[in-house]
Amino acid sequence: MLRLVLAALCLVFMTAHVSARDGGNGPFDATADARADLDAALAAATENGNRVLLVFGANWCHDSHGLADHFAQADLGEIIADHYELVLVDVGWRHRNLDIARDYGVPTIYGTPTVFVIDPELGLLNRDTMHSWHTAYSRPHDDVVRYFRLMAFTIPGGGVVENTQTYAALVEDIEDWEHREGTRLSEAYVRLQVWRATLDEDFAAAGQDADAARRVEFYHSVEAAIDRHRGRMREDRNALFSDAREAVRDALFELGSDLTPELAAELDAARPDIRLEFPDYSGVRFPWEEDGWAQ
Repeated sequence: MLRLVLAALCLVFMTAHVSARDGGNGPFDATADARADLDAALAAATENGNRVLLVFGANWCHDSHGLADHFAQADLGEIIADHYELVLVDVGWRHRNLDIARDYGVPTIYGTPTVFVIDPELGLLNRDTMHSWHTAYSRPHDDVVRYFRLMAFTIPGGGVVENTQTYAALVEDIEDWEHREGTRLSEAYVRLQVWRATLDEDFAAAGQDADAARRVEFYHSVEAAIDRHRGRMREDRNALFSDAREAVRDALFELGSDLTPELAAELDAARPDIRLEFPDYSGVRFPWEEDGWAQ
């Protein structure tokens, strides 16, 4: 039975991968009821003792296809068949089905694919690494196999630093920042697609009509600016978590040389005043945030 499941899984990814590159349907189905698929996967995972592998991706995305290539390999396909319920969620141009990510406290995605590993009882397990898959195509296959084999059994925890109340307070500050800025970013991609839908005639006439060409060029400039902002946000998010860990670690070492739970309790009791420096995005303005905007 396992061989049949594995063969079917590989066939789906291999066939979908080719057809998507030829301009047909790929593994991410824009017409699928992603929420119903997820609910069914969670029910199956509960019954089977598995975890849900929830992949947010798109058929236009090179790295979404790269991850599909990894999944189609026999060794990783077997791990998925044995330990996961797989759900592929189409995000369009990063504007579709993001409400599902928000259900898990993730306000936006910074790249495709974005991968959630969900335990039916423990929730989202890979919050620290879920955004790291935008380079899936170039990741060594052995590293990908190792990751999903480990995540099939990982129990959330963390070290001394991550288990302090001091670090938890900093994480809460980061999550508040990310919720605010991530919601704005997600809304920007939705607005971008609404705007794009009004420009079909301009795109068709851009080669002969100078005004149409200028409107198309402006659209592309805004699209590129949003993409740059998304990349900066991903880097800033990673830096904030790194800065938080480093700041708490330094504070612990000021109290003692061994990182122990007792030292962590001493730090938390001292209530140190540790503050992160958050990026300033006040200079990043989208056209629809300006007075007089009309698409």
